[in-house]
Amino acid sequence: MNTEQAKKISLPDLLEKLGHTPSKVTKGGYELWYPSPFRNEKDASFHTSFIGGKWIWNDFGDKGGTVVDFAMRYANVHTISDALAFLDQHVPGVTRSDTKSDLFSFHQQPHREAVENFSHDRQLQLIEAKPISSSAIMNYLRDRGIPMDLAHQYLVEVRYQNTAVGKPFYGFGMRNESDGFEVRVALPNNKFKSAINARDITVIPGSQPESSSISLFEGMTDFLSLLVMQGKNRLPGDAIIMHSLSSHPRTVNYLKAHPYSEIRTYLDNNQAGQKGTSRLKDDLGTAVISYSQSFAPYEDLNDALKSLRARGSSGIGK
Repeated sequence: MNTEQAKKISLPDLLEKLGHTPSKVTKGGYELWYPSPFRNEKDASFHTSFIGGKWIWNDFGDKGGTVVDFAMRYANVHTISDALAFLDQHVPGVTRSDTKSDLFSFHQQPHREAVENFSHDRQLQLIEAKPISSSAIMNYLRDRGIPMDLAHQYLVEVRYQNTAVGKPFYGFGMRNESDGFEVRVALPNNKFKSAINARDITVIPGSQPESSSISLFEGMTDFLSLLVMQGKNRLPGDAIIMHSLSSHPRTVNYLKAHPYSEIRTYLDNNQAGQKGTSRLKDDLGTAVISYSQSFAPYEDLNDALKSLRARGSSGIGK
C-alpha cells in the first residue's frame, strides 16, 4: 500500500475495525461523529467526513488530516512507512475511493441493505452471550415495538471484545447456523451490524412441522415485528433470517436442500430488497411469493409496526 492508496481508505471502516462506532451520523451518512479515539470521553468531539473523494477527520481536542495522519496519531508512530504498515495490518487490501463506507447503512439513505460486516480477521472475540439485561437494549427494542418476552425468546445480549484495542462492546443478537452470533448495536441512529465467530443465516422452526411454507426476512427485527403484528410468538411455518442480503447464496443453498412449496419473502420495500426478491425468484422459481406489499408503503416491517402502534391499528394479515 502506498500513500495515495492509503488516503482512499474508508476511515469509518478503519475505526470500526479498531472498535469505535459512531454516536451520531449527519449529512446523509457523509459525516460521522465519535467519542475521540485518542482519549476517554463521553461526548463526541471527533468526526470524519467524506470530502473531495476521500475521508478526512477533525478532532476538537487534537488536530485532523487524512487517513495517514490518523494512523500516525492513533498508532503513535512518526514516519509514513510505519503508518502504512499499521494500515496494512488493520485494513488489508482496502483501497476504496468510492463514496460512503460500506460498513453502515442508514435509514435516511435510499440504499438500506443489511451490511456484511464480517471477515475472519476482524479481531472480534466473543466474551459471552446471555439473556438480555441491558437497559439500553431493552429500551431500544421497546421503542421499536418489540415486547421483552418475545425478545427473550429469540434474542440474546452479546458481549464481545475487539482484541486490537482491548475494548469490550455489546449489542443484541441471534445465534446462526454456524454457531456464530449475528449482532447489532442498540443505538437509534446507528445501523451497524456484524457477526461474531461466523456469519450465516438463522433458521427458526415453525410451530407446525407439517407446514410446507417458509418465511424469509432480512433481519431480526423484521421477523419479530411480523410476530407482533400477527399476535404470535411463533410462525406456523419455518423462518429464515438472512441477517444480510449478501447471505443470498447461503439462503438459496438451504432452500434447495430443503424444498418448500411456498417461500414467503418479506424483504424491504427499497431497491436493494426488491432486487433481492428478484434474485430469489430467478434461483428458486415460482415457489417464491413476495409479501413485501403487505407492509407498503413502509420500507420494512419494523417501520410498519411502529406506525401501527402510533395509530393504534391492528397488524397485517396472518
